[in-house]
Amino acid sequence: MRKSTRTEVRQIAEAMASETVMRCADALARSPYAERTMETTSRRVAAEVARTIADERVAHADEIVRAAAAAAKGTATETARQVAEETSASLAAEAAARTLKESREAVAEALGESREAVRETLGTERRKVEEELARTRAELEQAQGQLTAVLARDRAELEQAQGQLTEALGGTRRELAEAREEVVLSAGRFARDEAVRMVAETVAEQVPPVVEVRVAEADPVRVGGHSHVVLPDVLLALGAGCHVLLVGPAGTGKSMMARQTAEAFGQEFHALSLGPTTPMSKIFGYYDAHGQYHGTPFRSAFEHSGLMLLDELDSGHPGLLAELNQALSIRSCAFADGMVAAHPEFRLIATANTYGTGGDRQYVGRQALDAATLDRFVVIDVPVDEDLEERIALAHAPSRPEDTLRVIEEVRRLRATAAEKRLPVMFSPRAGIDAAKLLQAGASVEQAIRWRVVRGMSAAHRSALGLAADGGDGGEGAE
Repeated sequence: MRKSTRTEVRQIAEAMASETVMRCADALARSPYAERTMETTSRRVAAEVARTIADERVAHADEIVRAAAAAAKGTATETARQVAEETSASLAAEAAARTLKESREAVAEALGESREAVRETLGTERRKVEEELARTRAELEQAQGQLTAVLARDRAELEQAQGQLTEALGGTRRELAEAREEVVLSAGRFARDEAVRMVAETVAEQVPPVVEVRVAEADPVRVGGHSHVVLPDVLLALGAGCHVLLVGPAGTGKSMMARQTAEAFGQEFHALSLGPTTPMSKIFGYYDAHGQYHGTPFRSAFEHSGLMLLDELDSGHPGLLAELNQALSIRSCAFADGMVAAHPEFRLIATANTYGTGGDRQYVGRQALDAATLDRFVVIDVPVDEDLEERIALAHAPSRPEDTLRVIEEVRRLRATAAEKRLPVMFSPRAGIDAAKLLQAGASVEQAIRWRVVRGMSAAHRSALGLAADGGDGGEGAE
């Protein structure tokens, strides 16, 4: 109920109750006490009725009327009782009864008037409320129509935007698919190129390159496997029909090159190591006590197109080497059973640690070579090939490449230090290769270096090389 309506109803109820009570009281008595009693009671009852209506305890007009009637009746009854008690001494019983009847009639009339007034008031308010509700409903319907139109427009815009987004997403999806395909192709090309590179590096590291040498108009000579850097020079000199003397430190691969050369030329390989006591019969053959001739590897190579290796030439007896000069110069040799001409493709390689000048601090047992002997050879220097050293060492220790490289680095450090300080100690590639073999067999880095690289050195040499004095480790590069 609206606030203004509650106020109007409260005023009507107060007026009605006051008038009713005052009328009843006037009918009962005219005394001042009666007037005061009726006024007080009517105000209290009117306030209660107004409070009841204001608190919305009564929902309909009929209930308001009934409540007002009951309140008025109760008020009249209470007022009559109180007045009657005060005026009973002065009023006669008949007058009191007549007055009570008149009061009842007056109250009934007043209640009828009040009921009609409340009904009219409530009807008016109901019409106002209905009009307000109708106007509000119309406004709501209008707003709902506008909202529906806005929603429809928004839905259309949303559908349009969704279509555009779908189209854009379709284009983006196509672009992403194309980009993905490009990435896949690029990644494939990169992976393929990387794989090719890695394979090439692996092949370069693990598969030795093929050495090819062409001599004049002859077919090229090819050598596979791990080969020394000067091998092409050796092939060229032998292909030209010259005898070759390979000079270099021990362990640099001179003998290995001789074997590879024989394979390159497709010849049978023969080898003989010379020393101060090597007899003539080792070269030229001999007859036994039964008169049977015994040939030698040199005889076989000389007569039947082989490649002969005379290892450690500077250790051979000068008389033996002088006897060889004839075979090397005129390509004819006097063997025990007679003269034999050399085969046109007979080839000879000799090795030495010195240039025929005699022994030194490292090679104390070497002989001085006759100039006539040296004149029979093309001399090729064979230095330490560190790349070859590393490749061969790694090939012998495939399961421990990192430890092998540590050993090789230590060998190179010691080699450089010894050369710088001119120490009479040797660290040949053979030392690192043998140490790699020990690693592959299960030895530690310290053991491999101690057993093969620095074994037997004096305290002075160990100190000069930067090694521990007690021999308990392998130097700076060891564990």
